Amino acid sequence: MVEPSELQYNGRWRMAVWALRMGYVGLSVAIAGLIVMSLGSTPWVLAVGVIIWLVAAALTLAGFFWSRHELPEPRPGYWSMRLMLIHDTVHAQAGTVRLRR
Repeated sequence: MVEPSELQYNGRWRMAVWALRMGYVGLSVAIAGLIVMSLGSTPWVLAVGVIIWLVAAALTLAGFFWSRHELPEPRPGYWSMRLMLIHDTVHAQAGTVRLRR
């Protein structure tokens, strides 16, 4: 799986990567909300987690499809780009990491 170099500097791709990372957080909050709700508490934590997850899913899909559309032909397939997206969420690329001075 070779990631096109255009994706590394594509703002929409980075938006999709960060949105998917926030989706992981939203899913974790939703699971914690299920646990809290099963212990007799109110469903607010679950609702917040689901809302975070839904917004993150919409932003991930939008960034994914926009960045794929901006790639030159021949474009990678959806399956391989999905794997690239998941890979980028857990592995920071050297070009996308910025040091603060």
